[in-house]
Amino acid sequence: MNKIYAFLIIIPLIAVLFFKTLTFYEYDTKQRYVKNTVDSVAHKVMITGVMTVSDREELLEKLGRLGTFRANNISIKCGTIEPDGTVGRLGSYALGSVLDRGEIFSIYVESENESIFSKTEVNSHNEENKLHYRAKATCRVEKNSSED
Repeated sequence: MNKIYAFLIIIPLIAVLFFKTLTFYEYDTKQRYVKNTVDSVAHKVMITGVMTVSDREELLEKLGRLGTFRANNISIKCGTIEPDGTVGRLGSYALGSVLDRGEIFSIYVESENESIFSKTEVNSHNEENKLHYRAKATCRVEKNSSED
């Protein structure tokens, strides 16, 4: 009788826990890659002071390997630092425009598709509770003013 309990209860429980572990690993790995990719773009802008259309296309290509990312899923903003050191109001950034030294550059991406981990864990049909791959990076432009 004990073998039957082990077969009917413990083995399926181990299988469910294993599946949940795999889905969390998949979500965590992809989320880290998305964040690393966005950080790389922000670092490039920090050094050069500009994000071009080809940079955005390259970003979309890299992110496209992980999920459904479109150009409208990317929010690019720029702004200035206030005299007290806080970030001022951020406005939209036109691709190809050159930022001055000390300006703020911010990029935010969010996938259209929901992660597998979210589908297994979140039981609500509420859109706000779903886990999408998202990342945000903010930097201060550090290029020399003589490099225009």
